[in-house]
Amino acid sequence: MDRKLKIVLGDLRHNTTGRHSIFIPIGIGYIASYLMSKISPDKIDVRLYDDPNNVLKDIDEWKPDIIGLSNYCWNAELSKLIFSYAKKIEPNMVCISGGPEFPIEPEECRKYLFERKEIDFYVYRESEIAFTKIIQKIIENQDINELKSKANDGIMSINLETNELVLGNPIQRIMELDTIPSPYLNGLMDKWFDGYSAPAIETARGCPYSCEYCSAGHSWFNKIAMFSIERVNAELTYMAEKMKNYPNVVLGIWDTNFGMYPRDVKIAEHLKELQDKYGWPNAFTVTTGKSNYDKILYIASLLKNKMYISSSVQSLNPKTLEVIKRKNLPLKEYLELQKEIKNRNMPSDAELILPMPEETKESFFQGIKILLDVGIESITTYTTMLLKGAHMTSEEMRKKYGMITKFRLVPRQFGEYCSKKCFEVEEVCIATNTMSFEDYLECRGFALISSFLSNEQFDIIRKHIKELEINFYEFIYYLWLDVKVGNNKLSEIYKEYIDETKKELWSSKEEIFNHFSLPENYQKLLEGELGDNLMRKYKTKMLIECCILSIEIAYSNLNRMTKDMINKDITESLDAAKIWVIAMRDVSSVFRNGRYRYSNEFLNLPYDIYSWYQLGNHSGKLISFKRWSKYEISSDFRNVERIFEEGRNLYGDDFQFIIGRLLINWNINNFWRICKPI
Repeated sequence: MDRKLKIVLGDLRHNTTGRHSIFIPIGIGYIASYLMSKISPDKIDVRLYDDPNNVLKDIDEWKPDIIGLSNYCWNAELSKLIFSYAKKIEPNMVCISGGPEFPIEPEECRKYLFERKEIDFYVYRESEIAFTKIIQKIIENQDINELKSKANDGIMSINLETNELVLGNPIQRIMELDTIPSPYLNGLMDKWFDGYSAPAIETARGCPYSCEYCSAGHSWFNKIAMFSIERVNAELTYMAEKMKNYPNVVLGIWDTNFGMYPRDVKIAEHLKELQDKYGWPNAFTVTTGKSNYDKILYIASLLKNKMYISSSVQSLNPKTLEVIKRKNLPLKEYLELQKEIKNRNMPSDAELILPMPEETKESFFQGIKILLDVGIESITTYTTMLLKGAHMTSEEMRKKYGMITKFRLVPRQFGEYCSKKCFEVEEVCIATNTMSFEDYLECRGFALISSFLSNEQFDIIRKHIKELEINFYEFIYYLWLDVKVGNNKLSEIYKEYIDETKKELWSSKEEIFNHFSLPENYQKLLEGELGDNLMRKYKTKMLIECCILSIEIAYSNLNRMTKDMINKDITESLDAAKIWVIAMRDVSSVFRNGRYRYSNEFLNLPYDIYSWYQLGNHSGKLISFKRWSKYEISSDFRNVERIFEEGRNLYGDDFQFIIGRLLINWNINNFWRICKPI
């Protein structure tokens, strides 16, 4: 080729109703950086994108020779649409796809590519080497159709003459990761240091576990490869220098098990130095390791407890864990872990997936009870996604465990491009031979209430529960029963949640496309009425519309559960605490621009709630703080307005969506009022 080969690389994100992901597309950065280190710069011109509209503009104006797009559950249909448009504009434009949203079995791979004839090559598993080699062959003027008919390592394609799958040998993994030049240090990612995008980094690749539901559970990924500490620290320093004016933008660490290895401590020590010097990063998004929690706790404390401790347990049912090839931390160790987390006043979280093979309604409820009993206060439940690259998606698993599946929109992942509407769709399991759909709905409903009441917003309620020796699971269970059959606003929202959970499920992708392509339904997506993450949507809705009501119901439940104690002081102390909690925690007034916005409030209570709360786990019982106390309650609205402005810049103008995302990336205590003893 007598000119530079023009290459577009994209990890595309829909941004129709706010940004789904704020993170820099580091994956295509690694590919581009490796490619540019192996091929002379006078032979290639590479551009990187995460915005689909910019890719479409380049197709029209720049006319690239190669388009390489990532293939994830949140952009698979978008990539397909852009590939189709590229082939329409220029049939000889080479389209290369790659990523985990791809089948395992060869026949399924053939079917997948046969249905997507606009894809010339699919790079499976690790991409840097395979992508570079195919580009080298194109530069050598090798015929594309001929290349598609021959096996290329790490590549799949369809032979156009036979319509058969051409499967290249698996590419050898890169174990010396430093052979991939840093896309940060060479400036490839600089355009994303804009205050709106969040840096992301891999310090290692691979996962030693073999979970059946995860695309990283394949044996090919089991060996761990690592970037050198020197390389990682240099990248983090580079990021901190760029981000020093944006302290609240998070850092994403994309390792599958960060914190498991001794070297992670050294990385954390460097991050602490950056925090002290630059004031960034103040928050981290990580997937913590599934063992060696002593290291994880130490790392979290080093990082000023800005790293959320998440226990990805997925299930507590032994039969389920055996099927999915998952081994969790023993309960005794979980108990010790949670004690240490509480001693450090750190938040903790556990993740469950529903429904998994062999899981029942009873075992799911029991799993939540176990987690609450060992001290995990926040539990997040996800519906089982059937990822194409995971073994659980296989026909064998579906038949054996009676998995009933439906399709639904990936939350907020849609848009209109080139006058065509595009919707991302995921296949989810909603019943098995051990859990009916009705049981699934019950579990989803209980998970919503459990997650809502486990929110930091209700930390004082949990403090009461501990001091009064009430079982937290029983507290949530009975409150859930009340909400299910109640006739108040909280019950209405709960019933809306269950109803929308049913309505978001479809029998096929085609039904989803046809339904939401209608103007009136597409408008509902644009307005946020439909198509959101339901757990986040309804937790936010409860918080905005029922903050005071939920606090009142929680205290009513507390009084009911303590009635056998027949203690006037307990009742009196709970009544005083409720007044203080409503004044301090009514964040709905903040979100709704209510009475607390600019005015102060004065409280005179028979108990010193403030001192009792400030002493944390060492306070003793509230009844021992019986003394008249005066407080001035105010709001820091400059801080609140600043956070809202950052939220609008990141996520668009949908009020409820902004709040939902803010409550994930910022602690809710940013929206609490300030208490000043008088």
